[in-house]
Amino acid sequence: MKKPIDKPGRTITQTIERIESRKITKAELERLKRVAALPDDQIDTSDIPEAKGRAGWVRVHQHPEHRLHRVLSRLLSIRLPEPDIALAQRLAESKGLPYQTYIKSLLHEALERERVLAERPPRTG
Repeated sequence: MKKPIDKPGRTITQTIERIESRKITKAELERLKRVAALPDDQIDTSDIPEAKGRAGWVRVHQHPEHRLHRVLSRLLSIRLPEPDIALAQRLAESKGLPYQTYIKSLLHEALERERVLAERPPRTG
């Protein structure tokens, strides 16, 4: 695959998945090793804006959109009608998902809708 030629004003669009799964070249790895070996005071950070406190910062893996983020879960046993399970299995299969994951996502979406409705201010008039 040819490497795109960078031209002024050219925008290159990539997905997060492609960026995160990109392999680091040998040259990039060597450069990272050289920078990692430098003392902190010798690393040029002049192009990085100064951070004014860390309020609102989270570790990357704790960010809800990060691929390694995991919400604490608890095992739950629930009885569901057989026809509902069969329908969930068919729908999940058509979406390429395990049926329990599909049911969990449906439950989550329904709970979020209900939460939004419950948090709305009451109508007056």
